[in-house]
Amino acid sequence: MSGRARAFGAAADDYDRLRPAPAPEALGWLLPSPDVTMLDLGAGTGLLSRALAAEGVTDVVAVEPDDLMRAVLAARGPGVRALAGTAEEIPLPDRSVDAVLVASAWHWFDHERATAEVARVLRPGGVLGLLWSAADPGVGWIAELGRVGRVEAPRSAPTMTGEFTVELPAGAPFGPGESRTFRRSTWMAAEDVVAMVGTYSSVLTLPADAQAEVRRRAREHVEQQVGTDPVLVPFVTAAWRTVRE
Repeated sequence: MSGRARAFGAAADDYDRLRPAPAPEALGWLLPSPDVTMLDLGAGTGLLSRALAAEGVTDVVAVEPDDLMRAVLAARGPGVRALAGTAEEIPLPDRSVDAVLVASAWHWFDHERATAEVARVLRPGGVLGLLWSAADPGVGWIAELGRVGRVEAPRSAPTMTGEFTVELPAGAPFGPGESRTFRRSTWMAAEDVVAMVGTYSSVLTLPADAQAEVRRRAREHVEQQVGTDPVLVPFVTAAWRTVRE
């Protein structure tokens, strides 16, 4: 895992409190049945794991390399098996899971090695599902907030605005992929919208004074655009799935 990816641990509590969980409809599309053994790969603080539990999935294994993120996961998702590990070295036996889901983390992986490991641990017919969830960049004030907050689209992440494709390494034992986007809205305190900007790696890796300046500019923008009262924030989840051959 890159040094930039490891920056999230320093903001684990805020990340867990402020980042959006995937839309429930996206999980239903990826996993038509909850009766599966599911791997949450690059699980972070367990936002996806807990969302899966809420949808009735009872056998969830979460793999996360960052100790601070994994500690939050273990504390707030007591029914989830939390393991130290990476996408490039998954600490599970061959053909041991029915589905592998990756939420807002695929862009951090070595795709050659991670794809081989996912293929190893998935049973034939199992699902690989990739998700990215974010405040909807198709809404003007949110798009501008991303620019103010230096929130960059990660490499290999979708545009969040429509259909998209994910290219797996040549020869990977997976069928054709398909994608969908799902939208929902959540009420947030204006100050939490500002704080959410500070949970992205492009901000977390800045010096402390630069982070403070980003937060100041983000606060100014939010107050100008939506005021200081709670605001209904539109979110989008981009989801992609394929099946292990």
